[in-house]
Amino acid sequence: MLAVIAVPEFSSGDAAWIDSIRRAHDPQYEAVAAHVTLVFPFDSADPDWFAGHVASVAAVTAPLDVAFNRLARIDNPHQPKYRFLNVLLADADSSAPLTALYRALGGKGDYEPHLTLTRFGAVFSAKAFERQMGMLGAAMTGRIAALEILNITHGAIRREAAYPLAG
Repeated sequence: MLAVIAVPEFSSGDAAWIDSIRRAHDPQYEAVAAHVTLVFPFDSADPDWFAGHVASVAAVTAPLDVAFNRLARIDNPHQPKYRFLNVLLADADSSAPLTALYRALGGKGDYEPHLTLTRFGAVFSAKAFERQMGMLGAAMTGRIAALEILNITHGAIRREAAYPLAG
């Protein structure tokens, strides 16, 4: 299965906070960075065409400044083993360009731009984490400068390609 993500670059303080949370709570910490998913995992009939499509979208898209201003918990229908995600939701100004990028890559339906922090198999664990974290202080701001294609096979995650945003 293929997916497309963007890994925002954060200030050193925000990056350290995100890293500490993920290191303690995300079972996929070693496999994939905190990221915004722009194409959810799917089986591609033509991986070469898909890579070309992602590269062409990246070539006409300028780097994006993003901000994530609140914690939330969402269901993850794309990965049954980790059904509940604790995330940072994008603020209103960041949501529109991320949604436009999602659509340019072929996304359809509802989309809630978010930064994945942690994954849990049971909702009570995700809720407990959410209670422990409380409210987020100031928004975490970052910059998205590239798109990455991930290949997910039997639970293993491999980075296939990265394309800089150059528009």
